[in-house]
Amino acid sequence: MLCVMQESVSSSRSSRQLLSGSLLFGAILLSVAHGLGSGVPAIAAGMVFWLAGLLLIPQVKGLQRVQTVMMLLVGGAGLLYAAQRGVEPRLAKAASANQALLAMLAGVSFLRLISLPEVEAGESDPRGSGALWRTLFGVHLFGSVINLSAVMILGDRQARRRALTPLQATVLSRGFALAAHWSPFFAAMGIALSHSPGAALVTLSLVGLPLAALGVLLTGWQLTRQGRADDYVGYPMHFGALWVPGVLAFLVMLLHELAPAVPVLTLIAGLSLMLALSVLFLRNARRAGSAFAGQIIDGLPRMSGELALFLAAGVLAAGIGSVVDATGWALDLDHFGATEASLLLLLMIALAVAGVHPVISIATAQGLLTPLAPDPNLLGITYLMAWAVGVSISPFSGMHLAMQGRFGVDSRGFLRWSGGFTLAMLSVHTGVLHLYEAFAG
Repeated sequence: MLCVMQESVSSSRSSRQLLSGSLLFGAILLSVAHGLGSGVPAIAAGMVFWLAGLLLIPQVKGLQRVQTVMMLLVGGAGLLYAAQRGVEPRLAKAASANQALLAMLAGVSFLRLISLPEVEAGESDPRGSGALWRTLFGVHLFGSVINLSAVMILGDRQARRRALTPLQATVLSRGFALAAHWSPFFAAMGIALSHSPGAALVTLSLVGLPLAALGVLLTGWQLTRQGRADDYVGYPMHFGALWVPGVLAFLVMLLHELAPAVPVLTLIAGLSLMLALSVLFLRNARRAGSAFAGQIIDGLPRMSGELALFLAAGVLAAGIGSVVDATGWALDLDHFGATEASLLLLLMIALAVAGVHPVISIATAQGLLTPLAPDPNLLGITYLMAWAVGVSISPFSGMHLAMQGRFGVDSRGFLRWSGGFTLAMLSVHTGVLHLYEAFAG
């Protein structure tokens, strides 16, 4: 009897996974079609993402579930309040606000099939400060494209004989999080572009790249001076695999210049699918179809946490915007410049340390700041800074909770390990915000 019940549960789970994966893939295609101007409405992709999200609710656990529920409650209350005041609530925005971002994240996940920094099982592990530097650069570069998968792959290799040390965990954490400053394939960039309309990808990346480089160099310098680098066990990086993300980044920038009307997120989502499928066929035509289908069925449903967060964030932003519409309330500010951006940055990082996901802070900030019509690039840069630094120090960030669950790393330790680094980067960020304002103005 017990075996029959277990088989029934397993079958139900497999069916839900197949359906949700298919829905997510369909939503990607609908979103890309909308972005290309085919006439497909954004809400069509948004509603399909919502259907998949409802199917995957059982997979959302812990803090992500709490954050998702809170955003839905606050956003839903805002929509209801506006309706009661006789103002049309932003229901369409609530349903479709982050559909392009979700399509980008889902599309980029296919790059894992062709761009993983895999090594041979028998290959020896490099040691010492040189290994630390290579691992730091490696997790930054690979993570900038395949996202959190890079941390898990490198961490699995390093933890196969003994638990990750605080030094190894810090290298992975900072190296990955710093890519949020500039990578067009990060959720951070998608959120920044979506919530600061008019911001330019090129501008955000050009400002973010030097900041990320400085952060990586500061991290390597600081960690190698602590006297433990000689015993550091790193990951045997093969940087030759970076040609795939390099080609993709080049194509995104080129097509963005040739077709500026097409949203950047649409370009990334569509090109990721095309490049992944093309490279799979070139490598092994017989297995390409099954590998691609496997990512749809098994890989896409794994983004349940991200899916729930960003769907709920859309509701939160729409709810706050609806309340502002209904009340006419606005911040008592005449201007949003570098000083205000610096204060917002400090507040968002403090909230991240307290467990508030950056996507919640950004969605709230957008609803409150939109009436001020701030410089979209200044706002986008601030969002990226807050995401990069907040994720690297917060014990509650998705990355650190995943590392705690997978490798047994105490996520509270990152407050100690990255406290001084965070203060140093905040000083640099404040200076850069004021420099940007001076030159842009």
